[in-house]
Order: sequence, then C-alpha cells, then structure tokens
Amino acid sequence: MNLPYYQTYSSGRTIAMESITLTADLDALAKTSAFITAAAERCGLDERATWQVQLAVDEAVTNVIQHAYDPDQPGDFTLSWQCHDQRFIVTVRDHGRRFDPSTVPVPDITSPLEERQVGGLGIYLITRLMDEVHFEFSPQGGNLLTMVKYLPSDQAEEANEVVVIPINDRIDALTAPRLSKTVNEQISQGARQIVLDFSNVPFLSSSGLRALLLIRKELMTLGGELRLAALQPQVHEVFTITGFTQVFNIHHSVTEARAAFSQRR
Repeated sequence: MNLPYYQTYSSGRTIAMESITLTADLDALAKTSAFITAAAERCGLDERATWQVQLAVDEAVTNVIQHAYDPDQPGDFTLSWQCHDQRFIVTVRDHGRRFDPSTVPVPDITSPLEERQVGGLGIYLITRLMDEVHFEFSPQGGNLLTMVKYLPSDQAEEANEVVVIPINDRIDALTAPRLSKTVNEQISQGARQIVLDFSNVPFLSSSGLRALLLIRKELMTLGGELRLAALQPQVHEVFTITGFTQVFNIHHSVTEARAAFSQRR
C-alpha cells in the first residue's frame, strides 16, 4: 500500500522536510526519482548534483527492493529529505532483513570487464556520488541509510580552486600507481579542478594512460574535471596515436589550462 507523504516546514535553519512511504517494488522507482529530483532542485542543487543524488537514491531503493524483503511479500520503505545547515540530507528506511555494508565486497573497477565479479557497484556508486554516507540498524528502527549532499555555498570556493600537480618522472607500470595515489589524495581533500603539469614527463606508457583515465573518471563522477598541460612532443604523440587527444583536455601550458576552467573550453 502506498501511503501519502507528510510535509514539515520551518522558519529555522531547516528549510523543508518531506517523506514518502512506498511499497518496495520496482513500480516505486519512478515515483522516488520524481520525488527526490524535485526536492534536490528545490534545495538549490545544480543539474549535475541533482543527477548524482537521483542515481544514489535509485541505487539505495533498488537494494531495498531486491534484498530487504521476500519477492512475494514486499514490505514498505520510507524516503525522506531535508535541507539543513547547507546540506541536502536524504534517508531511506526499511524494516526488512538487516543490512551490513561491511559484508559487501569492494567492486573491481580496473580489471577487464569479462574478469570482473558482479556485485557491490550500487553501494560503491552511492559512496562516490554523495558527500557523506551512513548506515544504521536497530531492531526497532530497522535499516536506515543516510546520504548527504553539500549545497553549493558550502563548496563554492573549494570547487573553484584549481589544483596544479607537477609530475617529475616517467609514467609507466611502476610509477602510475604513485601518480594515482598523489592525485587521489588531492581529490579526497576536496580538489575538483585539477591540472597535471607534464613538462617534466619524458615518457608515457599504456599503464600511464589507464591511470589517467581512471583519474578522469573519478573526477567526472564527483562533478570535477582533469586537464593536462605542457606535454613533451613524444608524450603528446602517445595521446595522438591512441586517439586520446579527443578524450582529454590538453593545453600548451599550465597557465592556459588554469584559465580554461573559468572559460569552460
């Protein structure tokens, strides 16, 4: 049975709150999508952030539908949202089987597709798309998933800052993991606009290209962008041969790359 949602409005720091309770079946997906998309737009999230929230909620609700209850006895789940302290907070609560996220393996996103094990991608996407993710369980309250997306004013200054990372070595199978670690550390600290300075890179192998592709994918998932600058001729030729000049934003200099972020070109 589908129950009507309730609404609460406040003149305090909480802008608004709404909830909707639905039967945990696949028919609920379209309703939850419309419900959460309207909420995200109302709270001021931009188009990309709204899409990220929409996908995270879809993955969470799909997990409830597929795993919380028996197929022939679907229970209910409650989807709620609120805007509070510059955060868009979404919760999904169900009273089905207890869910323990620590038992879900981390998905393999680097091996060839035919070698990857199925499973874990939903939770992985949720944790990458949202700024905070928390799981709770209690016998009385059931499973509670809380997902938080920071509103634009929280991260405007940070998101606009361009981080330049100089690379002073060849990029091959040995050094590519170090490059990935360096860049991912910056991403974990909030960097979203990154320039890699290639002026001191004399060599690039296919292992390096794969590392760069994963970095680019990670930034795009988080709404960020990667730009490459000052490639030496032999390194630029690798991008040309592989067709990756059509994939990456490549600039003659770091200055040009930095300026391109504000010009969006």
